[in-house]
Amino acid sequence: MTAVQAVSHLPVSSANLEARIANSALLQQGGFRVFPGLYGEEGLQLLRAEALQLYPGARESSTSVSDGEEVRGGDPARRFLSCAAGPVQDYYYQSPALIQFFREMIGLDVRPTGPRGTYTYYARPGDFLSVHRDVKACDLAVVTCLVDNGSHKAESGLMDFYPGRTREPLSAIRATLSSGRVSRRLMPGETVAMLGGVVPHAIRPVDAGGQRVVSVLCYEVA
Repeated sequence: MTAVQAVSHLPVSSANLEARIANSALLQQGGFRVFPGLYGEEGLQLLRAEALQLYPGARESSTSVSDGEEVRGGDPARRFLSCAAGPVQDYYYQSPALIQFFREMIGLDVRPTGPRGTYTYYARPGDFLSVHRDVKACDLAVVTCLVDNGSHKAESGLMDFYPGRTREPLSAIRATLSSGRVSRRLMPGETVAMLGGVVPHAIRPVDAGGQRVVSVLCYEVA
C-alpha cells in the first residue's frame, strides 16, 4: 500500500471532509456538470421502462412549508411522487466504471450511499421541489431525466442552481430566489452530477400537461 493509499483509509473528520469537497475539481467548475448520453440510448430506454413500470407504486412526498436545517438536509417544501428503483438502476448505481467516472470528475473518492436509488415523478400540475441542499449522505447527486412532456418554452420543471451562494443560509436564498440563479432544463437522456450538499438547487413547478420523470442516485465522499 502506497502512502497515498494509506492516508485515504484514515478516518476523516466532518470539518476536513467539507474542506475536501470545497477544494474539489467539480466545485471549481460551479458545483455541477451536465452530461448527454451518459447511459447510452439502450440504457436510457431500460431506465425509462423501469421507471414507468414502477410508477403505479410511487408514493407522494408533500409539505407546503420549508423547515429544518439552514445548511443541509432539513424538510424543504415539495410535492412529487417517488419510489425505490429496481435492478436496472441498481446495475448502473453500483457500476465500477460509472463510480470511477464520478471519482475522476469530482476529484475525490466516492461510493454509493446505499443499495439503490430512486425514481422521482413530477407528474401532476404544480409538482415541485423548493430550494434545498441534500442530506449529508448525498455529497454527490446524480439526476438523469428520463421523461419530459412539458413545454420547453416555459419555466415548467426547470432546475435552478445557486453556485455563487454556497455559503448562504437557505432562508436567505429563498427570500431572493432570482439572485445568482442559474437555470437549466434537463432534457431526456441528460444527466446532471452536482455537489448537492453544497450547491443549493430546486425544481420549479410543472405546468398542466407537463410530466418529468428522473432517476436519482446519491454518492458520499469516502
